[in-house]
Amino acid sequence: MKRVIITGISGTLGKALGEEYLREGWHVIGVSRKKDFEGKGKSFSELHTSPQASVEDAARLLDLNPDLLILNAGQIETAIGEEGLPLTEMVESMNRVNYTWPAVVATEAGNRPWDHPLEIIAIGSIADGAPSPFGPVYHAGKIAIHYFWLGVGPILYYSSKGKVKMRLYRPGAIKGPLAWAPVNRLNEKGYKIRKKRVDGAPEADRVAKDIIKWIEKGKGWVGTWDEPFTFRIFKHLHSFFPNLSYKVQMLGWRKASKWGAQMNTDEHDR
Repeated sequence: MKRVIITGISGTLGKALGEEYLREGWHVIGVSRKKDFEGKGKSFSELHTSPQASVEDAARLLDLNPDLLILNAGQIETAIGEEGLPLTEMVESMNRVNYTWPAVVATEAGNRPWDHPLEIIAIGSIADGAPSPFGPVYHAGKIAIHYFWLGVGPILYYSSKGKVKMRLYRPGAIKGPLAWAPVNRLNEKGYKIRKKRVDGAPEADRVAKDIIKWIEKGKGWVGTWDEPFTFRIFKHLHSFFPNLSYKVQMLGWRKASKWGAQMNTDEHDR
């Protein structure tokens, strides 16, 4: 029986991925930072609790000898400080979960011999196309994991004689409560824009099926869910006109955030 490890098994997408692989007859090893998470038989065959923070944590995961490893665990900004500034501890934690630890897992996989092929799938985001003040730490982490995967992937593939493949899938928003985490940065106008996007997002099971289909086909190193047209614009703007991109983000923060709108009011009062 083939073995798949899925990190972030307690999340919306992680659960959906686990359920699909169980239906396909895989042995699903779920990994979560939560010690009290329940779901055996529904989304995983066995559960491993891991801080997902150190080289030792990565080694213990790889010792489970998977055929497929999906690094799905992620974190978004659910706690935001005064003026919308990211909390310092949140910056450290999010970058570790979204970027640093997955990178450590991949490089640790390259340090050991494999007697069977291993695919390591990082779950990125279409938010890796450009920075944004409405999810800055999340966007930065996803940009970093995308750059790392594309840079280290060829090295690991050839150094392992083709045994280890690093591939990346970039989903967009998924319908569910987690997609609403950054709204405490938004004013009413920004909230309505966000609500429209989340309401139109696909369900997790639909995204999970698309990811699994892409993995099984084995074609392409980077898979992508359909990007909204606006995302494509911002991505190209950031790449070719970074200064203009910064100005657009400044304008967006001023118009669609609670604090930018307040600054507009204060300036008007003066």
